[in-house]
Amino acid sequence: MSRIHPLHLFPSHIAERGLLYFQQGKVRDVQKTSARRYRAEVCGSENYSVWLKLDSDLYIKDGGCDCPYGWACKHMAALWYAVRAQTPDGQPDESDAQQPKKGGNPYRQQLSRIFSRTRYYDYYEAADLGFRLQNWLEDVAQEGAAAAQQALPLLIPRLQDAFEKADDSDGMLGDAMYMAIDLLEEAVMENVPKRLINFLDKCLDDSRYFDFSEAGNKIYQIRARIWRLRGEWQAWQDYVAKHLAVTKSGWEHEFWALEGWQVLQAKGDTAAAQDYFRRHLRLPKFRQIAVEQTVGQQDWAEAERLLREGINIAEDEGTLGTAHKWKLQLFDVLKETDKNVREIAADLAFSTSLSLPHYEAWKATFSAAEWPHEFNRLLARLSGQYSLQAEILEHEQEFDRLLALLQQHLSLYMMERFAPSFPEPYHDRIVALYLKIFAAEINKASNRKQYRQLLNQLKILRRQYSAQRQAMEDFADEIREQYSEKPRRPALLEELDRAGF
Repeated sequence: MSRIHPLHLFPSHIAERGLLYFQQGKVRDVQKTSARRYRAEVCGSENYSVWLKLDSDLYIKDGGCDCPYGWACKHMAALWYAVRAQTPDGQPDESDAQQPKKGGNPYRQQLSRIFSRTRYYDYYEAADLGFRLQNWLEDVAQEGAAAAQQALPLLIPRLQDAFEKADDSDGMLGDAMYMAIDLLEEAVMENVPKRLINFLDKCLDDSRYFDFSEAGNKIYQIRARIWRLRGEWQAWQDYVAKHLAVTKSGWEHEFWALEGWQVLQAKGDTAAAQDYFRRHLRLPKFRQIAVEQTVGQQDWAEAERLLREGINIAEDEGTLGTAHKWKLQLFDVLKETDKNVREIAADLAFSTSLSLPHYEAWKATFSAAEWPHEFNRLLARLSGQYSLQAEILEHEQEFDRLLALLQQHLSLYMMERFAPSFPEPYHDRIVALYLKIFAAEINKASNRKQYRQLLNQLKILRRQYSAQRQAMEDFADEIREQYSEKPRRPALLEELDRAGF
C-alpha cells in the first residue's frame, strides 16, 4: 500500500482516543520486529495485538490490529504515538536516521530531516510539521542560549517559507514561529554574536515577515533591544525613520511614529522627545498618552481641550470610531468638573443604539417640569428610527406608546425583541399582534422548511403565553381550514399535525 500520513489515516476522534491511550500508558511492550516495523500490546476493553510498518518520516505504510474495529483503530493510533515519542525528530530510531557529518551543524541536519519536502503542506501536513517543530524547539530551549543563537537563524527562514505555502488553519506553524521568536528574544544578551545581529537585520529587510504574520514586529522589538543595550541610537533612529517615510497614514504610520518618540526617550534627549511628541499630537496614540497624563494631574481644562481638539480632528478625517472614543472620555472629564453634559450625553446616548447611562445623564439635565415636553421632542427627532424609539419607550415603560409603535411596524424581530417587556395586562394584545404576523408569514411561505420554522416559533409562543393558549389553538384551526381547500397546502397541514396543533 502507499504511504499514508497518520493525521490523514485516523479520524480526529480516533486520533484523540489513541493519544489518550498512549498518555495513560496503555501501550505495552513496544518492539521493533524488523526494519521500521513495530509491534505492541494495547490495553483497551481487552488486550489487543497491534503492528505498524512506517517509513523514515513515520508515515504509515501498513498495519493492523486484532480488535473488532478493524483498520485505522485507536489502538493503531496509540502505537503510532508511542513510536513517535521514542524517536526524536520523527525518525524511527537512531540507526535509521542520517548521522551528522563530523564538524557540521547538527541543527542544520536535524531541520533538513524535519523539512523533508518543499512543496505545499496541506492541513494535516502543516499541523504535523508544526507539532514536530514545537517539540524540536523545546529541546533547543533546554540546551541554552548559545544553542538557540545557533539553531534559530536556521529555523526561522525555513519556517517562514513553509508558512507561506501551507494550510495553517490549525495554527500549529504560527505557534511554532511565535515560540521560535520568543526563544530568540530570551537568547539576546549584551554580548550578542555579530552573526545573530546580521540575521536579525536580514529579517527586518524581508517584507514577508511583516506581510504574512506579526513575526516582523517581534523581530524588530528584539533588534531594538540590542540597539538600546548598545546605545546605537543613530542606527535605531535611521531604521525607524526609513519605515516612517514609507507609511504615510494608518496604524503602521502610528506605530513607527511612536517608536521614533521612544528612541528619543531611551536616548535621554528630553527636549527633542517633547518637541517630537507635540508635533505628532494629531495621531490618536499620542493624544491618548497626553490625555492620560493631564487626567492623572487632574488638569481638567487641558484634558477637555485635548479631547475637543481630538474630536474635531477625527471628524474631519472621517474616523468616527476615534471621535466616539474621545467623546466618551470628554463626558467623564466634564462630569469631574460639574460642567453641563447635556450636549455630549445626548450625542453618546443616541449615536447608534441606546446607551442607557448617557441617556440617564442627559435626562438628568432637565427638570421634572421640562421632561415631558423634551421627551416628546426626542421621539419626534427620532422619527424613522423605530428600533431606537422602541428602546426608549421600553426603558421609560411607556407600554401604550410602545404597543402602538409595534402595531405600526409589524415584524417578528421587533416583537421578539420588545414583547417580553410587557406586563401581563398587555398579553392578549401582544399575542394578537403575533398571530397577525404569523398569518402573513404563513401566507408568504412556500416550502415545508419555512412552515416548520414558523410553527416551531408558534409552539414557543404557546409555552410563553399559556393564558392565551386557546387563542393560538383557534388560530391553528383557522389556518387548517383555510389551507384545506384551494389553494391546498398539504405540507403545511402535515407540519401543523407534527407541531401538535
